[in-house]
Amino acid sequence: MNRDEPSTADQLSAYLDTLDSAVDTRDSALDSALGDTADGDGPDHAVDPEAVHTAYQLLVGECAVGELSRLRSGDLTRLLLEVYPQARPDDDPNEAVDAVDVLVDFAFDAGHIDEQLHAELLEELDAAETALLGSLDVPRIAGDEPNLKELFNLPDRLGPIRLPAESDLAEVARRSTLLATTRAFAERILDGADQAGAAEAAGVSDEDLPTISALASELGFLTFDADEPDDADDVDGPEAGDDAETDESAPEPACGPTLDEWPGGDDEDVLTVWGHALNWLLAWSLPSDADRAGEETLDFTGTSAWFAPLFMTWRVGLPVAAISDMMADIAGDDLTADQARAAWSAWSAEHGDPAEVLLGRLASHGAVEVTHSEAAGGPLARITDLGAASLRGELIESDVDVPLLPDPEDVTAADLVEVLLHGLDGELEAEAPAWFEARTPEAAADALLAEAAQGDAAHRAGAIALVREYTGVEAEPAWRRAVDLPNVSLHARNELAALHEADTDLDDAEIGWLLVDTIAGQLPRDRQPDEAEQLTGLLTRLISTDTAAVVETMWRAEHPEVLDVLTALGELHPDKAIAKAARKAGRKAADRAGA
Repeated sequence: MNRDEPSTADQLSAYLDTLDSAVDTRDSALDSALGDTADGDGPDHAVDPEAVHTAYQLLVGECAVGELSRLRSGDLTRLLLEVYPQARPDDDPNEAVDAVDVLVDFAFDAGHIDEQLHAELLEELDAAETALLGSLDVPRIAGDEPNLKELFNLPDRLGPIRLPAESDLAEVARRSTLLATTRAFAERILDGADQAGAAEAAGVSDEDLPTISALASELGFLTFDADEPDDADDVDGPEAGDDAETDESAPEPACGPTLDEWPGGDDEDVLTVWGHALNWLLAWSLPSDADRAGEETLDFTGTSAWFAPLFMTWRVGLPVAAISDMMADIAGDDLTADQARAAWSAWSAEHGDPAEVLLGRLASHGAVEVTHSEAAGGPLARITDLGAASLRGELIESDVDVPLLPDPEDVTAADLVEVLLHGLDGELEAEAPAWFEARTPEAAADALLAEAAQGDAAHRAGAIALVREYTGVEAEPAWRRAVDLPNVSLHARNELAALHEADTDLDDAEIGWLLVDTIAGQLPRDRQPDEAEQLTGLLTRLISTDTAAVVETMWRAEHPEVLDVLTALGELHPDKAIAKAARKAGRKAADRAGA
């Protein structure tokens, strides 16, 4: 790129101006810019330039994409499901999806990506949109739920994570307030009480009675005579209402097969009943509310789409307001924005905010915790260990590996590096302090530096970062021993010099290898956006005009990722002279690799 060529951001602005003009005039330029709207390939509404620029900035800054030419599968999913909800919790998710849609088209039209990648990214965007906003055709966590890996475009592996033992989880499941109330209600029904009497005896409010009644039948605490009247399909056990109390043709309740499985069954039975209740609450409790109220405007099917992202942000949580916004978008998907807002407000005024209602039920079941958060500016929801364990089972059935961490005393340096590289949000902060407290700084550094010597650049960067973050001068003996370790020697010499504020005495070739390894360890792969330094900032910080000469000879470095590093430098470094030198060195590295 020459000095007079506009930046990607400037090109994007010009592109958006073209689209805005096309939308305003509804002329033929719209089809050429966004595709054939008659076939549904492009948006048929005005594009918000600010939203598109926001998407671009988050993609470059928080997802470490750097330039649109480096877009890869998984980036859009990460952007929409993880980065956007945390960075812009008040933004309309529909506008975010539309903005990313335009951004992908711009990347293709401007030549940053080829046709095949463009098509793949659009498919990924569709999947991410379904995960974010939901599909009204398929409930999220139902008995016949779709493959979660495909639904949320998840990687083959998440975690590792820490969960209590199954016996401990079962004990927590036995303390579910919701199930205790449901079982007490079922027992009163079996004793001959009518619905009102059973509710009063079990302490069930009029507001909660339909949910408790439906659960008693759904979980199998109660069963009903098979010789039901023909319209019995419209009646969910004792939930039928007042008519059920006097209609002689109403089915007779009987003790169901699971009444003795919770809480008195073995651990597996208890967890199965608990998980069944969780699935029903997520998939059907709000749609059942709507059916009873005769609600025909909003469709609550699939509004539990936020539960999997809640797992992804396990230790951090999601603002309840953001969950409410997601649910509102799903429930009003077939309505105009004004219609959806009006319908949501009307329902909330009469029945309560659906997010708060559902979260209240889940909290009484022990699946989530809701606390006030100053940072979130209001209530924040987090999934509990029990809720996470249940969803982990769903993910494993969907071919997503979610390994468990061993007991704290058995966690290795390799385990800790894996948590840093692949763990869910907040998991490292939960694990690292205890791991370091159980060891002297020197012993911890020895273990991590040995792990660094055996791994690739990413693992090496992670292990070294942990040593630097959690140890200090006490680890100096470990650094001195690491001078003799393969792949770590130059890092150790550099660290020792820094500890003593001395020169490193590294020659240009050694500096070149060290820079390649450091940058390679931060190149975007499968790690989460907040687990790595922003790549552009890293390149600027590591490669300055003072070290530019090293770039010219960097191609000689005996490192497996030297070409990837030089390519990133050539594309992303803001200094044009350094970028040019990197591209030239990259060609030499490619020729050398070919030879």
